[in-house]
Amino acid sequence: MKKKVMSLALAAGVILSNGGLVHASLGDDIINTGDNYLGTPYRYGSAFGNTSSFDCSSFTSYVFSKHGITLPRTSVGQASVGTAVSKANLQKGDLVFYDTDFNGTINHVGIYAGNGQMLNAQGKGVAFADAFSPYYWGSRYVTARRVINDKAEAAKVVAAAPKPTVVYNADGSVQSRVHKVQKGDTLWGISRKYNTTVAAIQKLNLLKSTNLYIGQSLKVSGQTTAATQTVSAPPTKVASSSATTYVVKSGNTLWGISHSYGITVKQLVDSNNLKSNTIHPGQKLKIVK
Repeated sequence: MKKKVMSLALAAGVILSNGGLVHASLGDDIINTGDNYLGTPYRYGSAFGNTSSFDCSSFTSYVFSKHGITLPRTSVGQASVGTAVSKANLQKGDLVFYDTDFNGTINHVGIYAGNGQMLNAQGKGVAFADAFSPYYWGSRYVTARRVINDKAEAAKVVAAAPKPTVVYNADGSVQSRVHKVQKGDTLWGISRKYNTTVAAIQKLNLLKSTNLYIGQSLKVSGQTTAATQTVSAPPTKVASSSATTYVVKSGNTLWGISHSYGITVKQLVDSNNLKSNTIHPGQKLKIVK
């Protein structure tokens, strides 16, 4: 039976500073992804991306790639990334490594699934196994690595997520950003994408649970309202023929300001001798058509 675990308690843990519950939530997602391939045949040297068969490291590298984390192709290569973690501190999603030949070289990898179990591709195909069985895996265990707690890696998890839709105020400032839920989205993943928290997204959208549905519009910034506001393009102001001064507000972008005044970003940049598109609150911009 597949274990689709994403409890509210785990999801809300994203706001904690120690990162433990963040890891647990992503670890559950990774195990859930691997769980989809239970029973897939084992074939040594199976190519990365081939889901009709796996060897141990093609399985782990493929599963992690579905969450935006790139791993080396081989088990010994994967043992060189991330950070070492002791057996006593293993968490779901950690990689566990073995030397099945007792020759001093790592040649097998699995994904720790909690409760002493690992999910791996082995002789009988993709399956759960006792990670420290005294009859086999226990004596062959070498080490474990954690690759999903690193901030740079965590950012990759949501790097491919769709861009937010922007809702503008009358003055061109950003009112809110709206994310449309895609297949596979979780509140944890969406919160990481927009540098916020699960709790903040729930509050903005008055959500009482972590359940999502495809096509749902979620506010990821802005003010709390009873429902997600209708998304519209920024309004266009009719500018006078003479120069106008605009004071930059928090959340403004050159794109938003230029569209509010019916001009281009290049016109804004040229009129103000800007060397980049970076602006800051309080900055005065000359608007010239």
